[in-house]
Amino acid sequence: MKFKLPGVLRPGGDRSSGGGLRSRAGIFPSRQFALVFSAVLLAAIAGGAGTNLFVQENNDLPSDVAFRAEGVTMTKEQLQHRIVLMEFLYGLQQPTDAAKQDKFRRDVAKALAVSQVIDTAARERGIVIADKEASDQLQRMIKDNSWGDNSTLIQQLGSHGLSEDDVLGEIQRQQSSAELFFKVTESVKATTDAQAQSYYNAHKSQMVSPEQRTLDNIVVSSQSQAEQIVEQARAGGDFAALAQKYSLDGSTKNSGGSLGSVTASQLDSGYAAVAFKAADNSVFGPVKTTQGWNVGMVAAVQKAVPLSFSQLKSAIETKLDNDAKLKVWDAFLKKQIIAAHVRYAAAYEPADPDSPPATNTVS
Repeated sequence: MKFKLPGVLRPGGDRSSGGGLRSRAGIFPSRQFALVFSAVLLAAIAGGAGTNLFVQENNDLPSDVAFRAEGVTMTKEQLQHRIVLMEFLYGLQQPTDAAKQDKFRRDVAKALAVSQVIDTAARERGIVIADKEASDQLQRMIKDNSWGDNSTLIQQLGSHGLSEDDVLGEIQRQQSSAELFFKVTESVKATTDAQAQSYYNAHKSQMVSPEQRTLDNIVVSSQSQAEQIVEQARAGGDFAALAQKYSLDGSTKNSGGSLGSVTASQLDSGYAAVAFKAADNSVFGPVKTTQGWNVGMVAAVQKAVPLSFSQLKSAIETKLDNDAKLKVWDAFLKKQIIAAHVRYAAAYEPADPDSPPATNTVS
């Protein structure tokens, strides 16, 4: 059980269902929590630093410690527990390749060190999230995601070695990080109409509603089975019935494998490359993703159309506002992290501790 809804999207994606985390099909990249710091945390895991980190000699760390930040240590066992929590909440997946596992471990250590620094900065500024506030948020999440009740959630958590307190702690971290972000950036001036118009004019060729496709999908465990399903579908077999019978994607199989209307940027890049070349009303695949072999069908195609400034004005202003706030936030965060004197155990020290913020997402 993960915090997800049927049909998952990239960060910033939108669907009537509200978005969610990675589906079992592995077609959609993972989605972050809809709070400011989630992007910082998961981007750091995905592709490098959340921001600059100051690494000192680490030979004074106890053998069971992964890193020390702000004078507080995180043991290797605690770090692994947080990884399990992120897998449950965000759909984060650990790689199976040994070389990738090493980078993943170092990137996670860096992300959690940044998280710890932000926690300290929030507390220093008097930001405290009440237990009731976190509990109320959890109840809203349970309701929005149709998880039934607390008992069902607690059972699912227990099967992963997690507890309700783990989730509440993560919610409190997210909420305090969001509040800290607001305080640090509240002096940033809002984008003017003239600035938004200037941005639109400079990027007019990109101001289009991207092509969207209504897709259905079936995911199975082997290439040979996927090829058999392709043959059945192309021979006139009912795709929805095939999805309900064979698909391993529990979030879509009961709806006939429907992924809804999506853009290429919302999909795994390899899957998108095939899905957006296929003809309308055609079956395509098999396509391999991290979760299995996929067979898709293009149910409808909506071509890209140019968008006017009036249509995009609000979105442009939001983007420029966010860019300005993130610039201020990054400068603030860099100072906090340098002052924290983060130290890593050798096996957890990131390869690029002084790299700038990453922009890519977890996949």
